[in-house]
Amino acid sequence: MPYIAMIYTSYFAFIPKLPADMLKISISLFTPKWAEIDGYFRSLNPTEQLLKEAKSRAISSDELFQRYREEILSRLSFTEVYEKLIEILNKSDKHHLALLCYEKPSDPCHRRIVAEWLEKGNNIFISEFTFEEKQLSLV
Repeated sequence: MPYIAMIYTSYFAFIPKLPADMLKISISLFTPKWAEIDGYFRSLNPTEQLLKEAKSRAISSDELFQRYREEILSRLSFTEVYEKLIEILNKSDKHHLALLCYEKPSDPCHRRIVAEWLEKGNNIFISEFTFEEKQLSLV
C-alpha cells in the first residue's frame, strides 16, 4: 500500500513537539531566529502592510482574512501550491509537512485560511498538528 503524506499546520513554539519526520515550512513574513525550520514558502506570507495593520488592530481578524484571500491567495493557484508543497516534501527525507507561523491554534491566523484554501481546491484535509496526534496507538 502506498504511503500517504500528510500536510498539517502548526506554530513556531510547537516545533520541538513536531515529529522528526515532519518537514517544517514557514509561511510567516518573519521567522524567529531560534526556530529550527526546513524552509520557507514565501508566496503564502502575508504582506508587511497587512501584518502591520493587523498587529496595530487597524483592521479586524475578519478583514485581515478577507484581504489576505484577495491580496495573496487570489493570485495563486491552489493546485500549483499543493503540487509544489508535495514536490518539496518528496525532495526531502521527511514523510509529512507542517506549514508554520506564530499564532497559537486558538488565535486567528492566516495558516488556517491557507489550509482551508488548499483543502477546498485539492479535496484534501489539513489539520492542526496537536500533541495528541503524536500519540496515536495501534488497536
